Amino acid sequence: MGSKNDANEALLCGGEDISALVVDLGFCTSKIGHNQEDTPRIFLNSICGERIYAEDTRTRGTERNSYSDSGGSGSSGKSGRSGKSGHSGGSGCSSNRRNVGRHGSRLKFPLNLYNRDEHVRIKPLFERDKGGTVSLNGDVFEKILEYAIEGVPVKRVYECSDEVIDPIKLGGLNLNFEDHPILLSESNIHNNKIREEITEILFEKYNVPALYFAKKAKLTSFSLGRSNSLVIDVGFSSMNINPVYEGYVLQKNAFEYNIGGDYFDKLIYEKLKRDHINIVPYFCTNGNFKKGERTTDMFRNIHSSYRKEAILDIVRYMKESVCRIRVENSTARSDTGGSGSGSGSASASGSVGGSVVGGSVGGRGNVIFNNTDNGTPSSTAKDVPNGIPPGEEYFELPDGVKINIDKYKYDIAENLFKSMPGENNFKGLPQSIINCILSSDVDIRKDLLQSIIVTGGSSQFPGLVERLLNSLKEKECFTQSVKLKVLNTTSLVESTYSSWLGGSILASLGTFQQLWVSKREFLDSGHALIFDRCF
Repeated sequence: MGSKNDANEALLCGGEDISALVVDLGFCTSKIGHNQEDTPRIFLNSICGERIYAEDTRTRGTERNSYSDSGGSGSSGKSGRSGKSGHSGGSGCSSNRRNVGRHGSRLKFPLNLYNRDEHVRIKPLFERDKGGTVSLNGDVFEKILEYAIEGVPVKRVYECSDEVIDPIKLGGLNLNFEDHPILLSESNIHNNKIREEITEILFEKYNVPALYFAKKAKLTSFSLGRSNSLVIDVGFSSMNINPVYEGYVLQKNAFEYNIGGDYFDKLIYEKLKRDHINIVPYFCTNGNFKKGERTTDMFRNIHSSYRKEAILDIVRYMKESVCRIRVENSTARSDTGGSGSGSGSASASGSVGGSVVGGSVGGRGNVIFNNTDNGTPSSTAKDVPNGIPPGEEYFELPDGVKINIDKYKYDIAENLFKSMPGENNFKGLPQSIINCILSSDVDIRKDLLQSIIVTGGSSQFPGLVERLLNSLKEKECFTQSVKLKVLNTTSLVESTYSSWLGGSILASLGTFQQLWVSKREFLDSGHALIFDRCF
């Protein structure tokens, strides 16, 4: 054992040549890759499927109810992504899980929501309770990490023989945990319990040589070469506004709101329900069901969480394709520039948002431009109905139903700029930024205003940065001598993994190597050393 620890310690003596792995865990996606690279190698959804066996349905009456629920797409909110039910079964269920291992055959990863998968419920990597506390599902963490780093073993067999040769591994980096230290991004709000769980798993089960935790806002700031910045991270489950000063995330001045991608998904889903539009998952459009038909056979043996995740996947695609921020200086230009889908064209055409017309079967969804006046090409749908007025924009659902998107295009993302007293007293994004800056020390306010970074997967609404900058300039609480500056990433895609990129840069610095926490140090000092060194 001592010689193995010595070998692990030797890995940390390579300075800038050390081969570290950077792991950025998120509520929606997880990114894994090598340091010294500018793009993560692996992008994975942060969910697993948990198979439900017969004993689960006998000990859990609620599961039978979820199977028989074959009506609409389920209630909105976070219950569909919740995996807590996987931990609350009877003793027989728990012992069965222990028998198959911490990440045994009960868990299925990765999931393909295009396929019909019976008796499978969704189990997310992270869960947030009603009080806002975040917890980690350790078995999901292990499953994702093993798939990403080691890969999935596959036996190779000769075509004309039953002889099995050396196995190969697919789907991951095909690396050994023991050979690479791991830098992990973590939430900007301290969560010691998650730190302890991840540390014990990596050191005790996978025997990694060393690890380090870094706050996401800090890494995002480093990705743009800044040690002082104000990071606005609009993620999947929450929005975080964090001042970073000299590489430290100022915890007492950080603000967190339960407004993120899943919040906007919920708004879209509720609007669709009010417009009597039912979203049919892709696995129900395989030809066995007619367009618009909803029967009990559609969701027979499909768990409610799996069905809802498949529906929300379509809603997310609709949000990414359709929604944007209204900017005063460009609204008129966008309303007359081709798509004509803003509020002006809606009133001119007399159409009602949410109206439904027939159409062909598509994929996750398609945005349809029925504009023949200015030569704008139509979408992939070839049989757009003649009843669609010229200049209108529609979104096509997988079952071929087409939705007029006028009421979805600007109304959804506009909630970023509205007050929501129920969401931690959210006053709108501009005012929340001002509150964060005013709560910070006077001496660093100028640095924060000149280095505003907008990042996160839910920050990619077109027009967000321009609208935010205009709104901040209208505020009278700052002197005109302070020049506001919003730093943009090279591309919108980079904003989805800016914290990973910052981790790649940090793990490549020679001056950083002394900060690694080795396994030997952990065994000697325990969790206290990690809490002291990883800030």
